[in-house]
Amino acid sequence: MAAPRLTRRAFLRLLLLAGIGGGLALAERRTQPVGVRRFLTWLLRGWRRRVEPPATVALGGSLSYDEALLRDALMALWDQAGMPDVAGKRVLVKPNLIEWIEGRPLVTAPEVVGALLDVLRARGAAEIVVGEGPGFRRDAGPVVEHSGLAAVLARRGIPFIDLNYDDPRPVPARDGWFPGQPRLWLPRHVVEADLIVSAAKLKTHHWAGVTLSLKNLFGVVPGIRYGWPKNMLHVNGLTPSILGLRQSLPPVVSVIDGVIGMEGDGPLFGTPVPHGVLLVGADPLAVDVIGARLMGFEPEEIEHLHWGIWTGVGQGVRIEVRGASFDTLRRQYQRPPK
Repeated sequence: MAAPRLTRRAFLRLLLLAGIGGGLALAERRTQPVGVRRFLTWLLRGWRRRVEPPATVALGGSLSYDEALLRDALMALWDQAGMPDVAGKRVLVKPNLIEWIEGRPLVTAPEVVGALLDVLRARGAAEIVVGEGPGFRRDAGPVVEHSGLAAVLARRGIPFIDLNYDDPRPVPARDGWFPGQPRLWLPRHVVEADLIVSAAKLKTHHWAGVTLSLKNLFGVVPGIRYGWPKNMLHVNGLTPSILGLRQSLPPVVSVIDGVIGMEGDGPLFGTPVPHGVLLVGADPLAVDVIGARLMGFEPEEIEHLHWGIWTGVGQGVRIEVRGASFDTLRRQYQRPPK
């Protein structure tokens, strides 16, 4: 009796099943420290995201740092992106103030921060503060002063909080991204905020690939508690720390300054890119996926975006882009050195 013949269709099915099985096995090994239950939770949540409604990301083209033009642009993008109502809420604006080096676009432009503050005030926010805890600087003051942000805040009467020294408060470390740590200590102004706006810069990053609105959240971790440059985050791992912070914070939305971006050896020594783009969205993962693609990266190339999509930390698959043309604004950034 002849042996059963393996048809081409059956062979392809076996290959597909083997690929799925291999992928699950690899993912399970990578997530072994959090246990099978958490692994399955992430897996199911990631699958569910693929059938949920799309996230919205609004794009604006701007070649100017004129505050009035930026204010009008951000006001329109806020509406297009369907951003949350801020009326009566306490809002923390968290720019990227990593360091100050003359002539390099390291920080979120103060004009963008100022325009964003005007939008939040116009929308009725009850309390607005700007805060950052740089990883390299033990004192954020010189960066705030040299970048021009101090003058922007003074004109509006908005306080700046150095999050490295703001009174730390314990919060649950949610979603299993910090194995063995049941809680995180975060600054009081972070814990008490009703909404955090991650006002990031469009840059490459030699460790994370890109630094956008999710990586920008490293600056909410207080150096007075965890050291410089936020040692606990690096020991835990960049990707789990980025995603774990996102899950443990109050609601976070994103505004990214890409009027002038940075390519190559970011986040400090890269080359300026006159990109002329602003991004706004209520889902930081979706905003960062679009931001990475505007820089010429696919999310699979950026580990924390890839894992954020896989585990359903945000909507990274179904994304509706509104406003300016994505194809017109897309560039090819030089990769960071390995």
